Amino acid sequence: MNHEELVRAIQRVGMGTFVKYFEAFSNETKESDDLVDALIKIEGYGDDSARTKVNSARRILSCNLGLEALEIISNSQNADSWVVPKANFLKAQNAI
Repeated sequence: MNHEELVRAIQRVGMGTFVKYFEAFSNETKESDDLVDALIKIEGYGDDSARTKVNSARRILSCNLGLEALEIISNSQNADSWVVPKANFLKAQNAI
């Protein structure tokens, strides 16, 4: 996955969703279908939207681009006010 593909994958997940559910997406013991169901119930996403978000997030992480994605998010001018500090926190936690 190149930089442009990574940016598109982040857009498909949504910066806030990626950051908010980073730990869940990263947890390989969690089934994707369970994550889809959680996004539908908690966030009110439709089935297709939730599935796209989970699949895109998992693809980013399977390519070992989680920290790079968090870096892109933390440098974004378009993120909600809480997203950048959370992305920076996750970067610090996962860089250890």
